[in-house]
Amino acid sequence: MTPEAVRKRVFLVGGILLAMMLAVSAVLFTREISRIQEEKTRRSEVMGELPDFALVSQNGRSVGRSDLLGRVHVVNFFYTSCTGPSPVLTKKMAGLQEAWLDEQDIGYMSITVDPERDTPTVLASYAAENGAREGWVFLTGETERVHDVIRHGFRSPVYAISGAEAIHHSLRFALLDKRGRVRAHLDAASPTLVADAAPIVKRLLAEN
Repeated sequence: MTPEAVRKRVFLVGGILLAMMLAVSAVLFTREISRIQEEKTRRSEVMGELPDFALVSQNGRSVGRSDLLGRVHVVNFFYTSCTGPSPVLTKKMAGLQEAWLDEQDIGYMSITVDPERDTPTVLASYAAENGAREGWVFLTGETERVHDVIRHGFRSPVYAISGAEAIHHSLRFALLDKRGRVRAHLDAASPTLVADAAPIVKRLLAEN
């Protein structure tokens, strides 16, 4: 083989190796950029984090933030004496529980915004009347504590309407991840609520 042929072969092999190195570097760079973007997206989706709290379920059991960890939760706000949206919200929650009945890592939580009247006994009757299954808890407690969790944990409004026997509260459902963080809000009035929630819930279930 002539010296010229050797040089050509060396240049050819070197060019191939360089192209391979550039290709591998491009793939690794792209993967790293995607990872960074995914991490930023994940962090930006955290809309709130629940503080430590102690409320009471319809069964008289104390429920706190630690009881929510390890499972995805769907949360709504209501009060039993409401003749407006609360009955609709409760039916919507029942529909979600029915749709995901076989999924053991999803919990359901309804927090009353009228804890003075909605005692555990009242909530137990309400839960039974609305066909609540195991895994769906109705929470009450001291008014200040309940409203504090709603306002500062879920970042949702709650206040009495002056001159009316009504309490203003969010009509959206909140989705909590396994770490007790608010990750999404869903429009409860949507006729496709289950379909809207399904991909988000699936993603949260897959997270650690």
